[in-house]
Amino acid sequence: MKPRGFSLIELLVVIAIIAVLIGILVPTLPRVMDSARRTACAANLRGVGQAVELYKGDEDEVFPVATYMPRPWLNFLDSEGHFPTSLNEALDSYFGKDSTAWECPGDHDVYRVTYEDDAGRERIGGSSYMYVSALSGKKIESTFFYERLKLEPVRIPVANDFDGNTYETQDGRLIPVDFFHSTRNLLFADGHVGKYDLKDGPNQPGG
Repeated sequence: MKPRGFSLIELLVVIAIIAVLIGILVPTLPRVMDSARRTACAANLRGVGQAVELYKGDEDEVFPVATYMPRPWLNFLDSEGHFPTSLNEALDSYFGKDSTAWECPGDHDVYRVTYEDDAGRERIGGSSYMYVSALSGKKIESTFFYERLKLEPVRIPVANDFDGNTYETQDGRLIPVDFFHSTRNLLFADGHVGKYDLKDGPNQPGG
């Protein structure tokens, strides 16, 4: 008996089903990819938090002495006559040689080793994460967050993903414009990583 092939109607039904599945899946792919980038970024920040704790353990519970972001093109010196150190440089010894812990998967600019174009986004020794430098060189109990704001470590921010793009409000605040993914990851002083959603505040003029 000769095997029966697909009829035109059956082929059209299969094509229609495939089209429906594509229509369902394709719109979700960007969200899935964004979620994956956000999760990997959060894992990076947890690793940074562990390195901060190791540093504090070696330095009498003092937070790393570092600037808020790597800025090697600036020509000012710190109080000891050295160029300011970024957080990734301060914690470098706690990571492996080829560690990618400082690169958010959604950040496509920060690791270009060049001074061309916008040095603020394409910098040598770059990092996708901004350090809260108000903690620099201090024990947690002597920080502004703890002394004045009475915040516990679980609410004290240490670092977050940030690409340097902001706009300035009329009252002088700098509001982030670009996120690497749909939310911003935040490392807190107790070591946990939370998120700042775009809905939590403005991220663009008029937002």
